[in-house]
Amino acid sequence: MRNTHTLLTFLIAIVGILSVNGQVQQEKLIYHYSVMDAMRNGVYQGDITVKTLREKGNFGLGTYNFLDGEMIVLDGTFYRIASSGQVTKAEPEREVPFASLVVFSADKEYEISGITTIAMLQKEILSRLPSANKPYALRIECSFESIVTGGATKLEEKDTTSIAELMKTRPLYQKKPVSGTMVGFYNPPSFAAVDLSPFHFHFISYDKTFGGHLVSGTLSSAKIKISIDEKPGYEIVLPQQNKNFDKPWPQQQVKSSY
Repeated sequence: MRNTHTLLTFLIAIVGILSVNGQVQQEKLIYHYSVMDAMRNGVYQGDITVKTLREKGNFGLGTYNFLDGEMIVLDGTFYRIASSGQVTKAEPEREVPFASLVVFSADKEYEISGITTIAMLQKEILSRLPSANKPYALRIECSFESIVTGGATKLEEKDTTSIAELMKTRPLYQKKPVSGTMVGFYNPPSFAAVDLSPFHFHFISYDKTFGGHLVSGTLSSAKIKISIDEKPGYEIVLPQQNKNFDKPWPQQQVKSSY
């Protein structure tokens, strides 16, 4: 990555981060551009592009500069859910203030049924994770009887309203029924400043016409496929050219959601 894109890289080891020859397996890490605490404190401008992020992973989520749409990355394609709810492919030159990406490779796959709520699904996932103290990328193929997803509305460049305040009036999109993919992560509580904990999910329909941040929904009791990719840690790269990132933040506290 160019120097203009990298201020500092943290390799946060959890367990087994070293290979047999003692080298860090960076290709297995969750690549994080910025941290959720920055979003909580109104840092909505980054200096990394979709083109560069494509080199970091083929699966993940995030947003675009000034909250100009939600990001979903699936099978190497970067999608953008505009404030209107329209789903498009993101332009390579579009810049990003926050993203979480991996090269997805499932370590475990399960098929379950009889799950009707998101809370039940999360409980089922937690019961299958090898450890609650390690991060995981999660790909879930499922059907919803009804679903509500959230979007984002583009801000003025100088707007630093906290994400928690903005989410009170965020655009919401409803659909029923719909089938698609939940793209997301399990993040241990100890890393809640880095990303939402315990779960952060976005959703995109199979026909790529509907998506957004998963807010609520009722799942069909039909078969659900869960793919789990265990990760040894995070690579965190911070924005370099953002004064709001550099100044002290009023909110330096752990929250479970935004």
